[in-house]
Amino acid sequence: MNCDSNWIDNQALSLESVFTGDYKSKITTTHGIYYSCLTVHDLLNRACIRYASTMEGRIQATRIFMNYPKKTSILIEPTEIGAFPTMSYQHAECVWLFNHHFHVKELDKGKSLVTFRNGTSLTVHVSKHALLKQQHRLHFTLDTYRIIQRDKKRYIANDDE
Repeated sequence: MNCDSNWIDNQALSLESVFTGDYKSKITTTHGIYYSCLTVHDLLNRACIRYASTMEGRIQATRIFMNYPKKTSILIEPTEIGAFPTMSYQHAECVWLFNHHFHVKELDKGKSLVTFRNGTSLTVHVSKHALLKQQHRLHFTLDTYRIIQRDKKRYIANDDE
């Protein structure tokens, strides 16, 4: 089993499709850039499976629980690792951005420069407004799941007393 999905962790910044030789995806992390022969969908699915679900399962759960109809973010590890698509994930130009803070500069209508804290940057074909909205949704979803987990732990701890 290809372990390239192990690069999809809390150090992942972005994930995008590439069409270079045998490579099908590019994984940008805080410690470097990696290329994989697996598709973006396969990498995300395998990363989700490490935490007992599939990519489609994570998408459906977020859509239902958070009432987000399109461009749904996924929580790979529900309280720690999440990502959102810049457009429909079935589109070849879709880039997945992970839950790291970034700065956005609008370059042109529907085109933005995303710069992460470590200086890594990439151009995406989506407006600044859409990126910030998606980023907000992802962080809100992560915070919501963290609160649920915290409350569950309190309930269990109180139940044990």
